[in-house]
Amino acid sequence: MTDADADDATDGAALDGLAVERALDIVVEDDDNPDEVRETLGIVAENGVVSREAVDDAIGNASMVVSTAETRVELAADKIDSAREAATAVSDIAFVSGRVDNFEARVDAIEQRADDLGTALQAVVEMKADGDLYEIARRIRRVTNAATELQRAADDFQLGLDSFEDWLTNPDRRVEELADDVDALADSVSELDDAVENLDANASDPDSEAAKRWAAAMVRHRVLSLMRTDLRAELDAVRTWAERDDLTSPAEVERRLDDIAAEHAAVGDRLDARAAPDWTARFDEQLTAIEEALGEMEPPVVWPDVEAVVEEHRPEVE
Repeated sequence: MTDADADDATDGAALDGLAVERALDIVVEDDDNPDEVRETLGIVAENGVVSREAVDDAIGNASMVVSTAETRVELAADKIDSAREAATAVSDIAFVSGRVDNFEARVDAIEQRADDLGTALQAVVEMKADGDLYEIARRIRRVTNAATELQRAADDFQLGLDSFEDWLTNPDRRVEELADDVDALADSVSELDDAVENLDANASDPDSEAAKRWAAAMVRHRVLSLMRTDLRAELDAVRTWAERDDLTSPAEVERRLDDIAAEHAAVGDRLDARAAPDWTARFDEQLTAIEEALGEMEPPVVWPDVEAVVEEHRPEVE
């Protein structure tokens, strides 16, 4: 981009009437993805020509996507009342009340995202008369993508609430779901055990593939520890509930969890034994950050929060 072109790009009318390919030459930067910029410009183009007249239609389309997302959020917020009412009789069980609290926190976050979307869309509307066309297109794209993601989150939230209400009202479902989760934990511990066994015991280079895979295994081991804690708390809740309603307590699940705990501890010992001093030195900061963040989480665990922590501090593995 020349200096003159850069100056033109700051003028709201500079792109009006230009073919998309010519507009692309003006606005694209060295580190931009040309295909993405071209697609963005297409948001405010008609028949291959960037046009301010196209902005109204683009904003209208974005408004419909935002409106759909807002409606889904409202439906999700309405459902939380039903879940809270269904949990009233057992709200003294900490695991149950904790799950309700988690749902309420999630719906608050979703509603805030919906408010932010409305604000962002209004900002675009205020730019449409004389704002830079490429910036308008970029904002419309961001708003539309955010609205699509929000709709998905709201839909997932509603499904989660439906599942929670079924869990509240169906004792068999509570036991079956717990047993399935324990089976999944057992499989994960077994897979981690295999990964540890396949580590190169002779590698000591902190930049080696073995070092990176060891660090990743340490993270998985810590996450599985949190999963064990969460399932143990759920088991306690289900058992208390069963005793209160004179139902059979899931003793087999408890025995299985005990066995898995022993296997998990053995895998941890093998991980410690395989660790080269240079490995622990290199990854200490990341592993400590994960340990501290996960150590603050208590059952019922909010697993998207766990995923966010791991994603932020995860050691890279090629």
